[in-house]
Amino acid sequence: MKRLYIQLLFGLLSASAIVSCSQDALEPELTTERDLDKNPIATETDMQYLVMGMYKKMRAAEYYGRDYILFNECRTDNAYSAGYSNRFRNVSEMNVLITAAYPADTWRTIYQVILNANYAIHAEGITGDENTIKDYQGQAYLARAVAHFDLAKLFGQQHVDGQGGANALTIPYVTTYPKNAQEGLAFGAERNTLAEVRTKAYADIDKAIEMIQNTNPKYFTKEAAYGFKSRMALYFATFFPEDWQIAYDAAKEVISGGDRVIGNLEFIRQYEGNVPDANTVFQLSMPSNDNLGNDCLSEMYNGLNYGDIVAQDTITSIFEDEDIRTQVYGYDAYEDFKNLKKYPTYSDDVIVMRYEEVLLNGAEAAFHLGKLDEALEFVNYIRAKRNVEAWTSITLEDLLEERRRELMFEGLRFDDLMRTKQDVPPNPVLLEDVAYGSYKIAFPIPLGEINASGMKQNSGY
Repeated sequence: MKRLYIQLLFGLLSASAIVSCSQDALEPELTTERDLDKNPIATETDMQYLVMGMYKKMRAAEYYGRDYILFNECRTDNAYSAGYSNRFRNVSEMNVLITAAYPADTWRTIYQVILNANYAIHAEGITGDENTIKDYQGQAYLARAVAHFDLAKLFGQQHVDGQGGANALTIPYVTTYPKNAQEGLAFGAERNTLAEVRTKAYADIDKAIEMIQNTNPKYFTKEAAYGFKSRMALYFATFFPEDWQIAYDAAKEVISGGDRVIGNLEFIRQYEGNVPDANTVFQLSMPSNDNLGNDCLSEMYNGLNYGDIVAQDTITSIFEDEDIRTQVYGYDAYEDFKNLKKYPTYSDDVIVMRYEEVLLNGAEAAFHLGKLDEALEFVNYIRAKRNVEAWTSITLEDLLEERRRELMFEGLRFDDLMRTKQDVPPNPVLLEDVAYGSYKIAFPIPLGEINASGMKQNSGY
């Protein structure tokens, strides 16, 4: 299959590309050397290639294929980077500079997802099956929402003291694309607030829910849209308490389909291979002929070539001895304490969302809405299949710790620390806590973006 993901010639996509003073920088170029200006998307097959290219960028090392998940684990009480290959150590040290590669690479890659999504959403006069085309566009709406949400969490200043909370600057929410260089010069570089991102992301997700018909969890589905809506609402509820109801309602749309918590025998196996399990809500394919090789998650977590990411030895204290989830971690050949079982090889698909997460989203939302019995029921669905006893009562602390046990190493922990307003805990390369509210919590806007567009830099950088 030809790869039709968009590649801008300018180094940083999005606002930097669309306001660059270089005319050539704004001309999109497909890997097939197809010029969309002269030869626009015209058929259902073109649309398919475009959307598949969108997923290819989502599974890139700079996004869900590795970096985004590790950013949210290696600066937490779950893990840190020992820097064996000099990867991710600056993230674990909370010392990411404006010239660092990680912010620039992830910014560019996620905005490439957004650009593909916008081309798909705005494509007109496409020939082919109307329902299929509508489905592809629905998937693009969901990708646009998720991508902006992920950018806002990483670069937004909502958790930084004095920056306005819900009204803090995050990132530009881009809903269109430059059709040519001249038009691109008219685009601005204004950053949206968290409140604005919330409104736009919910609107995109609701549109996706209306349009998506696909049921294969290797691509976006209606269920995935509800799952991501519950994830978003859980995060936004820190600033908008009314969103607990949104999180609850969205989670219930997934949960109402029946208990799909995977059992003890399948718990470790679910991370292996390329076939979705019953509990998969969304996973990204890693084809045998187009995976990330040594740039994958497994090489960072447990690979003998790199293996930079080391588990914090304190994680053992939150598990009961019989808990099946203790099989996830252990010591490698170098006697480093590691995540050994989640994302075990380069050829395994990357699970981005599981049914168990949605259950925990629903449980937390139910707890905040005063539905304690239902919160307890949801958590016990999981505990019953992890070889531990069911609970008879529940506290918020209990619920959050169960969430940590279940989702450890899956790229959600840092967001959980932030939305519950906790300090960044120390690790062997970060000797003291970084207080909640520190400017270091937000990644800097990449220097190339600042130079190209004049975008306002984050406070403290």
